[in-house]
Amino acid sequence: MACQGTSAILKEANSLDLFRTQFRWLLLEGSKLSDTDMLLGLNLLLDSDVVVGRRVSENRFRLMEVYKRGTREGLVWGETGTWQLDAAGVEPTSSHILSVRRTNIHKSVLKAVMVVTNNDTLNHLSDTINKHIDTITKVNDVLFHHIVDVLNASVETTVVDTWGYPDSAGNWSGLTGYLQRSEADIGATGMFVTKERIPFVRYIASTSVTRNAFIFRQPPLSFVTNIFTLPFSRSVWLASAALIAVAGASLYFALKCEKRRDEVTGSDITLLSLGAVCQQGTTVEAESMPGRIVLFVLFTTVIFLYTAYSACIVALLQSSTDAIRTLKDLLNSGLTLGVEDVVYNRHYFPAASDPIRRAIYNKVGADRFMSLEEGVEKLRKGLFAFHMELGPGYELISDTFLDEEKCGLQTINFLIEIVEPWVGVSKTTPLTEILSVAYRKVKEFGLQHRENSRFYQTKPKCVTRGSMFVSVGLVDCYAALLMLACGLLFSGAVLLMEFLTMTLHSYKNSVVTFDDREEHLVRDTDVSLRPDQLGPAPPNRYHGSSDRSVKLITPI
Repeated sequence: MACQGTSAILKEANSLDLFRTQFRWLLLEGSKLSDTDMLLGLNLLLDSDVVVGRRVSENRFRLMEVYKRGTREGLVWGETGTWQLDAAGVEPTSSHILSVRRTNIHKSVLKAVMVVTNNDTLNHLSDTINKHIDTITKVNDVLFHHIVDVLNASVETTVVDTWGYPDSAGNWSGLTGYLQRSEADIGATGMFVTKERIPFVRYIASTSVTRNAFIFRQPPLSFVTNIFTLPFSRSVWLASAALIAVAGASLYFALKCEKRRDEVTGSDITLLSLGAVCQQGTTVEAESMPGRIVLFVLFTTVIFLYTAYSACIVALLQSSTDAIRTLKDLLNSGLTLGVEDVVYNRHYFPAASDPIRRAIYNKVGADRFMSLEEGVEKLRKGLFAFHMELGPGYELISDTFLDEEKCGLQTINFLIEIVEPWVGVSKTTPLTEILSVAYRKVKEFGLQHRENSRFYQTKPKCVTRGSMFVSVGLVDCYAALLMLACGLLFSGAVLLMEFLTMTLHSYKNSVVTFDDREEHLVRDTDVSLRPDQLGPAPPNRYHGSSDRSVKLITPI
């Protein structure tokens, strides 16, 4: 430091920002104490590692670290060790970890930015009143006060209403904008880790256990599949159909061998078999012993199948499905979608680029952004998926849902590239390492777990699934009603065809009868009348006989 030009070298290094974490400096002090005055104008901040070797004797030096707690504050000196020629190396007199030696910043100012979306939050930052509102802000604020206590710092806090998003010029708003412009040291509210923020935000700690996702109650099994085909496997269905077909054929031949007054047709046997399957009676009775044995076996077998089928249907009506596991399943499920109306959802949903997420946003639309309370109420009614922050959402679900309604809750992540919120600091702040160590201390001491437990609710447990009452709706009976409707339409069509066939046949018969009768009457009706039956004869203008014969044609 006593050499000529040292001051110019240090000033140039300062202008190139070389007194930062990644550089270590060793300065040998000269004989004059005034040599250290050249350090006053340098940015030797809390993240610098500058050691001044102060000569004690010919072969011995004291190693003194020097730094500033702020750009406008004085130099702080502290001994870190000694060195002498005949020793094995440096003898440390304090911790070799820089951040440990500088944890206490003696009330130096720490500039912080906090996000608040509801003005009433400022009145309840430390208590648990309305803790489902701005929960992430409240949790991080309490943790940040523990950090302030660990560092022994004073705080200047700026309140903004958004985490910050870029404009067309690349300038960021909100909390991220303050960190980008180096107007703040730390964002006291956790934010999502995104690749757009990486260039000017350094993430140092994950403070919240919450995440954002679509949550919905598992829909009934009948909502996604036809439950009337599920009680039996395919092999059982085929075996049952074969059994009924064989029994019907056997019964047909048995009845054919009987001496019956009425003739038995295949239609009668078909109706008898369907009646047996549906536990209905039949008008066809077997008189012979083989026919009665076939009927007995058929009805006995079918009643066991019917009992097993009915029991399975009752169980399936109370079952829910877990078939909705991906965003594609959610999109095609038929569930109504909604999104919590918060700043980051308004930004990330329209920014979705892949086809499935884009289709989900188009399905949501601008009118499906709603408050947390409204979304949870629709979620309670069922057949509705709501995208929200899970921690506050679980709190509201625990307060408003019945015990049986808490069963079957399922989540699907939409913001796939975004993990849990992390606390971010400016990349130019000298407090990065100190703050990172302080947050780890708070976590290791158990304070982070305590504060998260105070403000965040875990997923409600299902304890009364077995006692849940399930009412049967139209969706559950859809397949049966569809079959009934198809049967009615088919029977109506058959009736119309029969009516048209009968009308056409009757018309043809009537035309044939008319032609035959007309031809018969014209040919055979020849009546000869006597003169006295004709009445007085008109004057005979012609010469000849007065006898007349008349050919009478009688019309139909």
